[in-house]
Amino acid sequence: GGEPEKNKFIFIGDYIDRGTLSVETILTLYAIKINSPKTFVMLRGNHECRQLASYFNFKQEVLHKYDESIFTLFMESFDALPLACLLNGRFLIIHGGVSPELKSVEDINKINRFQEPPKEVIFWYSPKYQYNNEAGICDPTYMPNTVRGCSYYYGKEAVNQFLEENQILSIIRGHEAQLDGYKMHRWGGPGVFPSVITIFSAPNYCDVYKNKGAVIKFYDNTMDIRQFVCNPHPYLLPNFMNLFTWSIPFLCEKVTEMIYHVLNAKPKGSSAPSAIEEVSKANPVATKKTEILRNKVKSICRM
Repeated sequence: GGEPEKNKFIFIGDYIDRGTLSVETILTLYAIKINSPKTFVMLRGNHECRQLASYFNFKQEVLHKYDESIFTLFMESFDALPLACLLNGRFLIIHGGVSPELKSVEDINKINRFQEPPKEVIFWYSPKYQYNNEAGICDPTYMPNTVRGCSYYYGKEAVNQFLEENQILSIIRGHEAQLDGYKMHRWGGPGVFPSVITIFSAPNYCDVYKNKGAVIKFYDNTMDIRQFVCNPHPYLLPNFMNLFTWSIPFLCEKVTEMIYHVLNAKPKGSSAPSAIEEVSKANPVATKKTEILRNKVKSICRM
């Protein structure tokens, strides 16, 4: 992509909840934003809110690395992120897409973004293309999103009406993982510029999807999509555990196993009782204590 001082960058949201290095990711982006405020644009995604940050792992990560006050500061910074931007007067870049309340680009400026956003806000909406619906048919114009359990789907009717009334060529959005890193919603037919372009830049999403990542590059009025694959990342233990905490159960198991075998040690090939058993038989009290100890060790070994 080049240097931010010489090239403009636009990010469409969802910077957190993408693994165990979300803190490092967002701090790196903020550092670049501070150094290049006019050429580095960060839009807000649906994960940049208190509800999802707490439901997924971002809050847990911040509390593990810092404390509650730092998490609060992150949330306040997310409240200041813009919701959309207009590129070259022809492309509306937004995390989710159009909504019934959104009639014009100016309507976005009327939204109070300095708060916890409701689920019905624009970056939760998704294009209706599932189930082989490549034609963008959505009846009614906005359908409830039963997969996410909130917000709505939109189709070509809602999009085309918005594009025509606002003299915009296309909507560029994120919000959903794509196998190839992007998807062209060609609801105007073959040979017509896509009404909606979904771009997804997290390759091998959650280390499970095995998808490619992609970015859109504009230069000399030409749009180019660049795909990329994931790189190996540092191995981290689950739930931010350290090595000592993670290994304690295994150490306990091995130690109790060793004690168990010591208590039952006998000369190889001999039926003679062990030294502990010989002493125990000579002392009834010792016999009872030995049996209690043996039972405790067996119980621990079974845990």
